[in-house]
Amino acid sequence: MINPTKDAIAANDFILMEGAVIEVLRRGGKVSLHPDLLNSPLIYNREGGNALSFIFSAYIAIAQKNDVPFFMCTPTWRANKANVQKSGIKESVNRDAVRFMKKLRDNAGDFSEKIMIGGTVGPKNDCYTPTDGLSKEEAEEFHAWQLSELQKGGADFIIAETLPNVQEALGLASAASNLNLDYIISFVIGRNGKILDGTSLSDAMQLIDNSVGKVPLGYAVNCAHPSFLCAENQPKEIYGRLIAFLGNASALDHCDLENSDCLHVDNVSDWGDEMLRLNREFGIKILGGCCGTDERHLEYLTKN
Repeated sequence: MINPTKDAIAANDFILMEGAVIEVLRRGGKVSLHPDLLNSPLIYNREGGNALSFIFSAYIAIAQKNDVPFFMCTPTWRANKANVQKSGIKESVNRDAVRFMKKLRDNAGDFSEKIMIGGTVGPKNDCYTPTDGLSKEEAEEFHAWQLSELQKGGADFIIAETLPNVQEALGLASAASNLNLDYIISFVIGRNGKILDGTSLSDAMQLIDNSVGKVPLGYAVNCAHPSFLCAENQPKEIYGRLIAFLGNASALDHCDLENSDCLHVDNVSDWGDEMLRLNREFGIKILGGCCGTDERHLEYLTKN
């Protein structure tokens, strides 16, 4: 069986991932985000499609210029079955989003061989409220439809992002393990280095790895500042499974960032140095940006 994503990770010590997308669109003010689906419907109109293309093409250009592999993810974080049916938008939106990303990849010419497309899934409810997370059984049933749609669309891998609750992550992993695709489980953590429901990364990884039919390709952290990992205090064994970190640009807590009227961004070089340290000292291969990041942040990761 060919596993292009797994092979890319095995063959490279550093892989670049995208920076912020939804936040860039929201603060740009040129397009409107859907109240439930956020940026997913933008693929269906010229102005929205152009806005998405502009962001992703800029990120691709940085990777191409510096000749590093690039992972980018579909704009489907909230495109679960419940939201899609509620919105009345095409039920093929997840498949269509993968095709949209494939067209962007094709525009990169020969470099397209170094681009992998992840099918994005998010939690059902608020990503900063772990008590709203689904149970294992609920999550397995709830997320199965979207996972299947992303596979049908031709995603290279699945990435479940911004998960604050280990039981929902477990159910999502159980559903994803039935696919013919590799998948990555990505958690939100607090500044204590733990998942927002209080579970340690080590315990969460062990639980999922020991419970599902096909284990995740690896684990990730997103929507957290790199300092939140408390890397030196984590058990060394997690670094065999923690393969990606998509860092917020600010060290403020999630609630402060979520309720802020202005963009909070720490010094780019300070952020970048902390991110690169995760790669060089702890072996986390895939680095990218989340809230507050843009082209400057990805440029720093590829040039230093």
